[in-house]
Amino acid sequence: MMMFWILAALLTLVALGFVLVPLLRARPSAAPDAVGANLEVLRSQRRELEADIANGVLPADARAEALAELVDRARNDLAPAAATRPATATRPWITAAIIGVALPALAFGTYLAIGMPAATDARMAAHETRPADDAQIVALVDSLATKVRERPDDAQGWALLARSMAAIGRFKESAEAYEHLATLVPADAQVLADYADALGMAQGRSLAGRPSELVKQALGLDPRNRKALALAGSAALDAADFGAAMGYFQRLAVELPADSEDAKQLQSIVDEMRVKALAAGQRIAAAPGRVPAKPAAPSSVTGAVTLAPAIASKVSPSDTVFIFARSEGGPKVPLAVMRATARDLPMRFALDDSMSMAPAFKLSAAEAVRVEARISRSGNAVPQAGDLVGRSGVVKPGARDIAIVIDRVIP
Repeated sequence: MMMFWILAALLTLVALGFVLVPLLRARPSAAPDAVGANLEVLRSQRRELEADIANGVLPADARAEALAELVDRARNDLAPAAATRPATATRPWITAAIIGVALPALAFGTYLAIGMPAATDARMAAHETRPADDAQIVALVDSLATKVRERPDDAQGWALLARSMAAIGRFKESAEAYEHLATLVPADAQVLADYADALGMAQGRSLAGRPSELVKQALGLDPRNRKALALAGSAALDAADFGAAMGYFQRLAVELPADSEDAKQLQSIVDEMRVKALAAGQRIAAAPGRVPAKPAAPSSVTGAVTLAPAIASKVSPSDTVFIFARSEGGPKVPLAVMRATARDLPMRFALDDSMSMAPAFKLSAAEAVRVEARISRSGNAVPQAGDLVGRSGVVKPGARDIAIVIDRVIP
């Protein structure tokens, strides 16, 4: 607020400067002085004298006498004592004072009368810039719905309504709007993908049934549509079809910039999916679409896992055994994993790049690894309290005959 009034005052001073500086600049009076006036009169009389002689009104021999009389008159009229002082420069101080007071008063008075002084109030500004609350947003969306339903052929309006309904969490109404929009633009893969997403959210975050059919239609129109590929992969993942999910996610990965946040998020999903697949006894092949810059050197680690006699009574033969290698000091994502059962103990193991959970994480690319064996009673790949674990020391890829003893219980 203070800044506004400071700027207003400065602008007012500038305006006053444009008016008062020319007004108060010193300038001589425009009226002629007495000497100048007398000279002009004498010149006029001489011109009249010459004209009278030329016209024959006066005889030519009278010219000398008449000129002598004019000279005597000029000597008297133009004497230094009779000359008046030149007029001094004038400055209209009174006018300047009136303008100096009236102009600011008029400017600020007009603003206070017809302007918006309250707009300079910080509290008012904060109130005006505060975002609309939920009730206002819902009211706007409802108003939009009323207007759009009056124009059933307005595809752009129905698209806006469908997105707005989804944004405020009204997925059923969003799906209904997308259903109508799909009749207006039936060959739009993005509309079908958005329709499937909204319908899936409306039916409890499940893509089974109609949403999956819409996704397939979208991919039939545009096999590279990112949202359709993501939804197809999610649907397959929900159905525990990890192989199909990996196929869709591989196709999606090709469409994403390698260093983008979406690509990183997709990689996290794939890593998590590999853990779930391993827990379910399924193996997922490495993504064929991701070709490394150069072939990785064939490396593996081998050894044996045994169970400490002191905790052998805590293990059931059907318990799941996970053996995996992690990069020492690197990401926690396992570089290679194998799955067995407790009845196989003691057992030998061999971990290599073919057991990688993600193309970006290879055993052969690590500088140093640590191998861990864990017995899970639940079969869950994620560590839980009560699981039994044992770990090796730090080794390099290519190490042989690593001995791991499972001798500790996770609290």
